[in-house]
Amino acid sequence: PQARDLAMLLASVHSDEAVAASSSSFRDRERISGGVSVLDAMSGCGVRCVRYLLQGEVSSVHANDADPNVMDTLSENLAGAHTRGATGASSVTNKDAHRLLAECYLDDARYDIVDVDSFGSENLVSATMRCVKLGGYAYLTSTDAPALCGKSPGALSANYGGARVAPNTQGANELGLRVFVGDAVRIGAAMGLRVTPVFSLFHPHGPVFRAMLRVEALKGDWDFRSVGHVGRCRACGDARVIDPGELGGAFCHRCDAIRASRDDDRSAIRAMEVSRSCLEVSGPMWLGPLHERATVEKLRSKAAEKGWIGRGEGASAEDGAKVKGQMSLEALLGSFAAESDPKLPPYHHRTDELGRSGRGLKRGIPAMKAWVEELKSRGFAACKTHVDSRGLKTNAPMEQIVDAANAVTRARDAASA
Repeated sequence: PQARDLAMLLASVHSDEAVAASSSSFRDRERISGGVSVLDAMSGCGVRCVRYLLQGEVSSVHANDADPNVMDTLSENLAGAHTRGATGASSVTNKDAHRLLAECYLDDARYDIVDVDSFGSENLVSATMRCVKLGGYAYLTSTDAPALCGKSPGALSANYGGARVAPNTQGANELGLRVFVGDAVRIGAAMGLRVTPVFSLFHPHGPVFRAMLRVEALKGDWDFRSVGHVGRCRACGDARVIDPGELGGAFCHRCDAIRASRDDDRSAIRAMEVSRSCLEVSGPMWLGPLHERATVEKLRSKAAEKGWIGRGEGASAEDGAKVKGQMSLEALLGSFAAESDPKLPPYHHRTDELGRSGRGLKRGIPAMKAWVEELKSRGFAACKTHVDSRGLKTNAPMEQIVDAANAVTRARDAASA
């Protein structure tokens, strides 16, 4: 239910902003002018459409699905929403999503939110962008984890602009999510649009990759450095953003520094030379924050207003039961807020990888919360990522990450002695 909860919160916040905009003297036919319209291109039985009407406070919903067998159920569910008090208009069509989006574009029909809950790696980005009002949002989905995590390189390259994710590299889920977002940002730029992720979600059950993207007119040149590559060292586990000029031969700066410091040890030099070309390169991908802090704070305020957070660990708009392995909505929004820090790098370190023999942890792996706080006390940005329960995001260099871990475990052992 998290993906639906987040969509409803965004729609509700956007509806508030639409009402505020409609009461002003400013008007722009490409922007909202008195109510939020939603196109759900792959509605299924219409659960999300019903929620848009009842909880998203939108003015209209266009529900579409290609399966003729769900039309009766979809129509009945929308009728039920109106019976329960929904005041927004609703309409239903039975078309293939590609055909529907093309017709909307040809008819100059644009929506404030276009929700495309697609299956696999079906890429509808450009078709979706053409149907979003400027200032509106595209909510995109991919369920093709084998491709986005590098296990199906052919599908990944074909569907995401020639992208590559190093298979079996640590943090592959975040890299895949960033490839997914970066592909949309790049396609938008080619269409003269500025596309910004306001929140991005990796859900382990599926797995599923989702992103809510704000679509605006691109003014001036596109910041092409917002999309790039990340390299991970096979030898020491460190990672960094790779400069475009390095793509012909990217090396690990940390291993090179270690190599230079051991110039009197010929065996160490030979070992480093063997593994010098040791960066596993992934990209192109989005390098900026996966979430927009201001929007996330609005979502948190709206969730509190609706009573969806603050009701315990299982708090959710749909029910109070916590799905195994899933963060509560309150915890997820808190994680989004922490991850939105622009000082954080576009990758994370897995704590089990940091704890491997030879990586420098002397007393085992410390508790994540204490590790994060120790890094923050040293002036670094740090947080746990929602993408991986063992994922540590920080801009601290590897030496500081290891030293902070050892400091925490020393204090832990001293306290228990």
